[in-house]
Amino acid sequence: MEKSVSSTTKTYVTTANLNIRSGPSTSSTIVVTVKQGTQLTSTEQAANGWLKVSYQGKTGYVSTQYVKESTGSSEPAPAPAASVYVATANLNVRTTASTSGAVMATLKAGTQLDVTAKAANGWLKITYQGKVGYVSGQYVRALAGMKVVSNPESIQVVVNKQNKLPENYVPKDLVYTTIPFTFKEQTKKKKMRSEAAAAIAQLFAGAKKQGVTLLGVSAYRSHATQSALFSSYVQRDGYDKAATYSALPGTSEHETGLGIDVTKGDGTCAAQDCFGGTKEATWLDAHAAEYGFIIRYPKGKDAVTGYKYEPWHLRYVGKPVAQAIKSKGITLEEYYGIK
Repeated sequence: MEKSVSSTTKTYVTTANLNIRSGPSTSSTIVVTVKQGTQLTSTEQAANGWLKVSYQGKTGYVSTQYVKESTGSSEPAPAPAASVYVATANLNVRTTASTSGAVMATLKAGTQLDVTAKAANGWLKITYQGKVGYVSGQYVRALAGMKVVSNPESIQVVVNKQNKLPENYVPKDLVYTTIPFTFKEQTKKKKMRSEAAAAIAQLFAGAKKQGVTLLGVSAYRSHATQSALFSSYVQRDGYDKAATYSALPGTSEHETGLGIDVTKGDGTCAAQDCFGGTKEATWLDAHAAEYGFIIRYPKGKDAVTGYKYEPWHLRYVGKPVAQAIKSKGITLEEYYGIK
């Protein structure tokens, strides 16, 4: 009796978008085109750089240059299309796609992630500090449409929930402002870009002449400071609520060196709703544009800016733009017709 020969089926995964052809040649017709990360099966050995495969009932040939043998069902698929991913809670990076994997690092809520693929069971494959790791997709959100601005040094740069600064951006011309703050220490929170620093000094002086005394609360924040601040808010209120009033690292105007929070001369109502309606807030709304500043997050514009009303948050854009925005009652986004 003749001895039967059993075929061994192997699974392969595509490493790029790939044509499956009717024969082992680029001149053969295309049977179907599959995406990167697609799994194919084969019972044959590769020959002359081509492999005969099966896919969804179809048989054809693919170049071995663009496939690799799968190590199992947990083979990662390509990451979903998005520019930026963010941790929505403190998050462990593990060596494998499982809670049994060793913890490589723990990331703070708000940390942006380099997601490279989907792994099994809701896990995501990431690159962290040059190493491959895995995180639970339950605590990661894709921020579709997020773009890195190409003009971070521009006085009119738009930084918001859709437009972020380059990673760890630091303005080149930060200087200490000469205005009084609610605290005495000489910290980075007193710094602004040189043009904005000169303008805020003029604004404070102009207010003083009209009987309005102001204090600075917070101006420049480094990327690290914004990361720690946002993470603390997430711990307190949860990611979704924190995102309504605090910016993800890289998307805060304070990181541009052009934004500043101010309050009343007695230091009360600093970055609080009670600042709204005060004579100081009323004066700023009426006169900030004369000095090149706008109320960046005006009342009733939450859907446009992504943030609730902040009468204390000033943003320097220069006098022409500020006065145009003020006269039209619009936002920086609406002025430039962008999101």
